Amino acid sequence: MAGILDNEKLNITCPSCKAKFSLTVKDIKRPGAKCPKCGAKLEASQFKREIEKAERQIKDLEKSLGTLKWKS
Repeated sequence: MAGILDNEKLNITCPSCKAKFSLTVKDIKRPGAKCPKCGAKLEASQFKREIEKAERQIKDLEKSLGTLKWKS
């Protein structure tokens, strides 16, 4: 399922070789995301849980805003 934040780029520092690079949220969510320099696999399970939680909260906010009544 595509997420609201999938196309956002994140700056990452590899915990193994300290290389700096960017990946999209979508890239990080995919199994097997790796450092382009040393090939170390990125452990992203906690990130995936947190980003899915944030996306649910954004959707809930959008629903709430859609039901607001505006005064003129």
